[in-house]
Amino acid sequence: MPVLFVKEGSVGGEVLQVAGARFSIGRGADNDLRIEDRTASRHHALLTRRPDGWYVTDLGSHNSTLVNGAAVIEAKLTHGDEIRVGETLLAFLESRTAPSGLSLPEGSEPVGEITQTILLREFGRLKPEGERASSDASENDHWLGQLLALAELAISVRTLHALFDGVVQVLHRTLTVDRAVPIVEEDDQSLRPYIGSKHDFAESIEALGVNTALLQRCRREGSALVWRGAGQRPNVVCAPIRVGAANHGFIYCDRSDPSAEFTNRDLTYLLAVAMQTGLAIENMACYRRMSLRARSLSRQLAERYHMVGESLAMQAVYDFIRKVAPTDAGVLICGESGTGKEMVARAVHHHSGRRDGPMEAVNCAAMQPALLESELFGHVRGAFTGAVSDKMGRFELADGGTLFLDEVVELPIESQTKLLRVLEEGRIRRVGDTRERPISVRLIAATNRDVTRAVAEGRLRADLFYRLDRLRIEVPPLREREGDVQLLAEHFLQQLSSSCKRGIEDFAPEVLEVFRSYRWPGNVRELRNVVERMVLLGEGRRLALPDVPADLRAAATGGGTPGLEPLSEVERRHVFRALEEAAWNKKRAAQILGIDRSTLYAKLRRYGKLSKPPN
Repeated sequence: MPVLFVKEGSVGGEVLQVAGARFSIGRGADNDLRIEDRTASRHHALLTRRPDGWYVTDLGSHNSTLVNGAAVIEAKLTHGDEIRVGETLLAFLESRTAPSGLSLPEGSEPVGEITQTILLREFGRLKPEGERASSDASENDHWLGQLLALAELAISVRTLHALFDGVVQVLHRTLTVDRAVPIVEEDDQSLRPYIGSKHDFAESIEALGVNTALLQRCRREGSALVWRGAGQRPNVVCAPIRVGAANHGFIYCDRSDPSAEFTNRDLTYLLAVAMQTGLAIENMACYRRMSLRARSLSRQLAERYHMVGESLAMQAVYDFIRKVAPTDAGVLICGESGTGKEMVARAVHHHSGRRDGPMEAVNCAAMQPALLESELFGHVRGAFTGAVSDKMGRFELADGGTLFLDEVVELPIESQTKLLRVLEEGRIRRVGDTRERPISVRLIAATNRDVTRAVAEGRLRADLFYRLDRLRIEVPPLREREGDVQLLAEHFLQQLSSSCKRGIEDFAPEVLEVFRSYRWPGNVRELRNVVERMVLLGEGRRLALPDVPADLRAAATGGGTPGLEPLSEVERRHVFRALEEAAWNKKRAAQILGIDRSTLYAKLRRYGKLSKPPN
């Protein structure tokens, strides 16, 4: 039975058995693992057991589910994989055994003999309260062991509470103090004493009877000090927690017995403990910065291939990507030019098991037929005129990753034959070479042609088509993505206004109306180009109707085509016809139109008629 080891988070250190075939993780109380973390969604991720192993699936969370640092929609888990859900880091273990360590191959043992060993987990282990080093053991060895225990803690700890608890235990077992108080110095130079994991930090140091004058002197001089109390006042030793010029606080220890004075040896030891503590605090700060940076980069990478759109047509595309990405099967992406076929291909690659490998993209229509085979398969020196050195082809460059062939129908028949052989055998031969080279590539192909017609006309080999057509997706044209035009336009405006430093904030309503009325034959690519042109040439903080290219305005309003009425008017009449057919039952009318009821309400608000007009 697999287990989850909580490496970081609110329940850090726990080991949880993954019982049954499903194991849910999230902030909600109904999850198998409840995470008290605002960065986690109520239902964040789900572990499921399948015939071929365990999988983790992101449940549409806000901050993504990461596996080994990469955002995933779904991924197969292997022993030792790390799963991050919000601020919680989990290690997936197929048993309670840790991932395999390193081992020497046979015959590589070093020459010589082992004369002595020390088990690090035994050496420096904190002893029970009151236990001291045996009388025949050196106190130096005992103190050194405690320093080693603290060093081991310092490289693994992730919270100040755990660090300070360990520091306090070490000092009680070495300096035999009555009280050991780690004190944190905040950015505003205020001091917060740590009073134990059960009580956290105190608000101020005055209530604890700490010698504030001594602390101020330690801070001012940057030194560690021993203070001998007069009368019944306790003896004190204090050392700054300092790394370079950065002061993180102090460690303050006292003994209530006036005769139990601290020595210079005690002070030296406390200073060593303080230095270890300072390095641990620096490591924790560095770890937090790197974790945040890694998460930020992961989000940026995910956003780089994020497709904007909420229409039902795009929801089908997202669902397709989620299902096929974790597999290793080839994908055929069809759709008009400019619909975003390459973005779909990159999204499939990014959420696949090959995401850490390369992705190469080749536009088959843009390559000269004579050079295409060399581009795909590479060549050796002297293979043809101009081949002055060996060159790797795109298949080799994509080894271990994904190769995206755009406009695959434009491949010459001879190249299609070689491509089919590569897909069947998993081996390539460079142009002019005599030997074959094994490759492991996932192929994603795309075309804006009618593939069945291309096969019938002999422009695409039938056997290659059947090989490519295992998983096919049609990327919808923009005119069929109800409601997405405005989302995309505003997305591009935000991007381009920022990159061009133009300070343009939004579109006038009549601009968006033109955008919705236009049919966008160039699809998303055309829309982006139009927005870019408007951003570069527009003035003011709002793009108005005069900023829209004249030809687009004319086409959208029907001004450039006599005898045709605007598309917006056709749509308006069609909507009211459906409402009349449904006796103004909006739910039924939305079903007739094939749109959501919310979309119908939005259209009616735009028309200014939410209710049936009086007879």
